[in-house]
Amino acid sequence: MIFGSSPIVVVIGLAVAFALGILVYTFVPVKSRLASRLERVEEMAWEGSRSRTEAFAKLFNDEQRGKLRRDLDEAGWYTVTPAKIAFQMVASAILFTSIGFSLAIYMKLGALGYGFATMLALIGAYYPMSKVKSAIKARKVAVSKALPDFLDMLVSTVTAGLAFNSALAYAVDVAAGPLGDEVKAMLSEVRLGRSRADALRSMADRIAQDQVSNFVLAVVQAEQLGSNMSGVLRELAEEVRSRRMIRAEELANLMPTKMVIPMALFMLPALFLMIFGGIIAQYLANNPQ
Repeated sequence: MIFGSSPIVVVIGLAVAFALGILVYTFVPVKSRLASRLERVEEMAWEGSRSRTEAFAKLFNDEQRGKLRRDLDEAGWYTVTPAKIAFQMVASAILFTSIGFSLAIYMKLGALGYGFATMLALIGAYYPMSKVKSAIKARKVAVSKALPDFLDMLVSTVTAGLAFNSALAYAVDVAAGPLGDEVKAMLSEVRLGRSRADALRSMADRIAQDQVSNFVLAVVQAEQLGSNMSGVLRELAEEVRSRRMIRAEELANLMPTKMVIPMALFMLPALFLMIFGGIIAQYLANNPQ
């Protein structure tokens, strides 16, 4: 057996403890960039020391850190920094490697244990990034679901005579989830002195969803050109509804294709067993070995 017994077990135990300690540290909340910006606007002192995780941020170059920061904003993880993601990647890789070596020792894999542990280490290093990608996808879906109702309420309130900011504050209760949170943050920035166009563009950049970007672009252009805001919003609401219906039809058209694999794996074997099972059983009964 290539792996020893007691020394390697101690090393694995220490590695697991170290990885768990790093993971616990990464869940300590920090202030989001939006909260820090609002505090600076309000001239509130923020005397926090420089983060001790800056060294881990050097695992990414400047371009990678910028892309990761945008991904974290799209996921709505404003209190998570690229350094903490690097922390989680290292800790997850150590933890998965320890699990891999433990299983290799238990199953007596020998030299194959190194390859097995390396594979688990790569999976563990990628796991935090996969969570970020999943959060981005789930957030965009939630925004897409909430946007039509939000626009309908916005059209109704603007048509009733409310100012656009007041209509946003009234319609935000309809937009549950990430969209409502982003609209509330945008309204907070406007109340603290930022222009509405800049606050809307910043919200669109954080969400990074095509329909929201089109909504912000149309509203900003209508405001600059003096167009009828209620008419623009009504057209946007109709467009979003039509896109949602088209997307639903596309998903419905994909269902026959997606059913091929389940049918091939589960339904067809059972069907063949029902058709040929009796014939095979009768043949085996008539021709005993």
